[in-house]
Amino acid sequence: MSKKNPWDDDGDNSWGSDAPKDFVEDIKQNFEKAFDKSPLKGNFAGISAVLVALYFASGFLQVQHDQCGVVLRFGEWVRTVGPGLRYVLPYPFEQVILQRVTKVNQIDISSDNQQEESLMLTGDSNLANISFSVLWKIKNDGVEDYLFNAKKPELTVRAVAESVMRDIVGQTPFTYVQTEGRGDIQNKAKKGLQAIMDEYKMGIEIIRIELQKVEPPASVIDSFRDVERAQAEQQSEKNRAEAYDRDTRARTRGLIAEKINNGEAQKREIVERAKGNVARFLSAHSQYKLSPDIVSKRLYLEAMRDIYGNTKKIVVDNNLKAVSYLPLTELNKSRTEDVK
Repeated sequence: MSKKNPWDDDGDNSWGSDAPKDFVEDIKQNFEKAFDKSPLKGNFAGISAVLVALYFASGFLQVQHDQCGVVLRFGEWVRTVGPGLRYVLPYPFEQVILQRVTKVNQIDISSDNQQEESLMLTGDSNLANISFSVLWKIKNDGVEDYLFNAKKPELTVRAVAESVMRDIVGQTPFTYVQTEGRGDIQNKAKKGLQAIMDEYKMGIEIIRIELQKVEPPASVIDSFRDVERAQAEQQSEKNRAEAYDRDTRARTRGLIAEKINNGEAQKREIVERAKGNVARFLSAHSQYKLSPDIVSKRLYLEAMRDIYGNTKKIVVDNNLKAVSYLPLTELNKSRTEDVK
């Protein structure tokens, strides 16, 4: 894997490419003269060994628990080290870029001040002012991609998130975006943005996308509120009509069921009564065959009882004179009423 160090200076000489050779030679000669006069000249080998040891010891470094260290050798990536005490070759052989990987970053695309990036066209051709936030972090195994595959990863995430949101909102009605569709849109935007980050090999993990505000632009918000109120009234009237319809249907079904039940009960009563009459007739007929005179007389008496049972009676003697009698029937009726 070969990647260029984005922090190198492309070989530029900070002293300038046209530094006078005489100036360099003068510095060299002055240094040699000063060293010749120094009392340390005799211990040059020991001092050199100490300096070399200190030079190589300078390669130790501490990588914090929330960091990863990207090691570059002459500007080329060679390895990535995790938290702890690590060793790399001293500069200029190797250098380390320490990058925090646990921090959750947030990018806000706001509708404040009617920014152009927050104005989006919905699926039903309405203009919506939408603000949302993107929460993201560097992948644990994507530090090299994050450092070397994009010059400004934050700007890339912002631009791609805006593009993904515009595409989703452009296929969705305004009312759905503003109400029950928020969760669905957030999930779709997260999946779409993560897919593009993986395709670009950005080394970025999208944690979530949060819709903040969804509203019409300020220039038309009053008219939009009027439309919303009219729609709310329309829905209210529709709900009342549907409730009345359901109530009427329920009461009608109840009346129909009651009529049917009453008819069925009456039918059963008539059928049972007819069966009883048939049974009595068959029983009387079988007895009539055995004793016609007796049965005929009994039937006559029962008929007379039924006829005169509920009529007022007057007793007369042979001379057609009324005779007093004791009204036992009225007495029994009075007694029955007293008991009740």
